[in-house]
Amino acid sequence: MFSPTYCMGGLLAVLAWHSYAQATQPDPSGADVVPPVTYQSPLHSYRGFEHQTPGDWREANATVGRIGGWQAYAAEVWEASQSQDDGADSDIDNAADAGGDANPHQHH
Repeated sequence: MFSPTYCMGGLLAVLAWHSYAQATQPDPSGADVVPPVTYQSPLHSYRGFEHQTPGDWREANATVGRIGGWQAYAAEVWEASQSQDDGADSDIDNAADAGGDANPHQHH
C-alpha cells in the first residue's frame, strides 16, 4: 500500500509546483508598480441652472430690424448653401470631363 515510488513522485510534484509558484510572484522591488487609480466625477464641474431674466423684447425687435429681419438670416443660409452646391457641381462636371459617369440627377 505504501510505495516509495508514489511518495517520491508526489514529493517531486509538490516541489515543482512550489518552485513554479515562487517564479510567478510579482517582483518585490517594485519595478512593475501600477499607478494609483484616480477618479473624477462627471458632476465635478456641473453648474446648476441659473434663471436669466429675459431682455426687453422691444430692444430685441429693434436689433433684428437693424440687421435686416428674418430675410438677413435667410440670405445667410441661402448663400452658404449655394457655395456648397457650387463645389459639388464642379466635382461632378470634372468627373464627367474626365470620362467618369456623370450624375444622372444633376439637373433635378
